[in-house]
Amino acid sequence: MPIIEFLKGLNILDPKRVKITFDEQENTLKINVDGRILSGLIPAKPFPITYPEFVIFRDSSGVDVCIIRDYRELDEESKRSLQKVLDKIYFIPKIQRIMSIETSGDEFLWDVLTDKGPRVFRTRGRMSVILMGKRVVITDINDNVYEIEDLSLLDPKSLSELEATI
Repeated sequence: MPIIEFLKGLNILDPKRVKITFDEQENTLKINVDGRILSGLIPAKPFPITYPEFVIFRDSSGVDVCIIRDYRELDEESKRSLQKVLDKIYFIPKIQRIMSIETSGDEFLWDVLTDKGPRVFRTRGRMSVILMGKRVVITDINDNVYEIEDLSLLDPKSLSELEATI
C-alpha cells in the first residue's frame, strides 16, 4: 500500500472541528465531527510516555476509527470528557514531592506524594528512572508508571533525593 493511501486511511481529525462527549451508560465517547456522529469509541494512547497528547479512538472491536494528534487543542468540554475516560485507562500518578528514596541492595524504596495521594513503591536500580528533558518517568517493580512532569517545580529536598538516584 502506498504511503499516501495509508495516511488517508488514518482519518486524522482537526481538534477545532471536533466535539467529544462522554456516554455514561456505555462508558465510551461520542465524537461529533461537522455533524457526523461517531459513537461507542474508546481512546488509546499509543505513545503514553513520549507523545501523551496523541490519541487514537477505537470501536468496541478494537478497530482504529480516527486520530487526534494533540487532544490539548480540543475545546475545554471535549478535553474534560476525554480526560475522564483516559484517567480510568491510564493511571499515571504525578509525583509532586519526594519524601525519601532509600537504597536496599539493587532496589530503591520511594516514599512520595502524588496528585493521587501518598505512595510507597520499589524500583530496580537507575534503569527504572528515565530523564526526558524536564520530565522524569519512573517504573516500579510491578510495572506501574509514575511521572514528574517538570523537575523545576520540585522543592529542593525532592530534587536532592532524586539526584542521588539518577
